[in-house]
Amino acid sequence: MKKSILFHLSGEDRGFTLIEILIAIFVFTFVCFSAIFILKNSLLSSRKKTVEKEILKEIIFISDYIENRISNAMINDLSGKYRMNFKGEDKWVKFVAPFSENKEGDIAKFGIYWKDNKIMVEMVRVDKENPDFSFFDGFPGAQILGENVKDFCIKYSDGEKWFDKWDTEIMDEPKLPEFVEIKIIISKGKIERSEIEREFKKTIKIGW
Repeated sequence: MKKSILFHLSGEDRGFTLIEILIAIFVFTFVCFSAIFILKNSLLSSRKKTVEKEILKEIIFISDYIENRISNAMINDLSGKYRMNFKGEDKWVKFVAPFSENKEGDIAKFGIYWKDNKIMVEMVRVDKENPDFSFFDGFPGAQILGENVKDFCIKYSDGEKWFDKWDTEIMDEPKLPEFVEIKIIISKGKIERSEIEREFKKTIKIGW
């Protein structure tokens, strides 16, 4: 009887060995780290997609605003303050266009430029009773159109070639560009050492 009890305790209820405990700890730790790694990657992926959606939304807002205004740019060959011009370089553009599609004769002078990672817009409505279409020096009173803009570039085309500048004021026969191309690069910083940015190009048909 005594031998049977001793055999029972030493055989079936001897417990876990040290190796079995270490293996169990290793498996548990591996599962935990794997779950954390998967969760971390899932959160980073979700955050990246959210940032990319924000960038796309901002690009669409900026490009739509510019297209809606500049596509309706107007010029004439009058002199003095009644002259409507279209002037632009690679980082800025000034033009005259309707302020509202629903109001005839409601015209404004627009200025759009890029500085300090921001696209700025200036809009000055023209007095119908005493119209003055001459542009101000610089861009007084400009407001932010878009932020986090890493680069902004404008090109102008006569239908055959592309140019970095356009100025109807110095033309014998003032003419609007046939097309304007805008390039926007928006960057929202880095996630896990990866730059989150998007480049967008759009060609806009100009015509009144």
